[in-house]
Amino acid sequence: MRRIPKISTVVIVLETFIIGVLAGLLLFSAGKQEDRDQPDLITHFDQADLTRMQEAIARFGDGKGDNLTLLQWGIDSGPFIHDFYNDGKVIHWIVDNSRDGMAVSAGKTEYVCRAIGLAEAAGFYKVELSDCDGYAKDEKITVISFRKGER
Repeated sequence: MRRIPKISTVVIVLETFIIGVLAGLLLFSAGKQEDRDQPDLITHFDQADLTRMQEAIARFGDGKGDNLTLLQWGIDSGPFIHDFYNDGKVIHWIVDNSRDGMAVSAGKTEYVCRAIGLAEAAGFYKVELSDCDGYAKDEKITVISFRKGER
């Protein structure tokens, strides 16, 4: 019977240890919420982005300014670009679908409003604007939505 040299046994144990540590780190990072380099850019429409949107709504309610850019991709079209900024009193929400060749009305639409909220619907959270120029004071305009349960 041939014996395995001691050095080979040490190498095998060390390699197994390293693989175990790397697998553990991979599992740990998979369960960890992703840190975003640009918290004012919403692209995933997941829980982290929903939390950031809730923060923006709360800041407006506290009379504090904020700004966000949201990129929403269609299934068979170009992106809808949403620019949201406010001074704590008035909201400017601009929807730019000029890069969408399939858009019914390609161009930019700006909503100037004095209220914003988050409404719950079946499977979605909707961002709603109200008290907007050119609309009835109590009319709610849904500008974007987030799927429930999106991690």
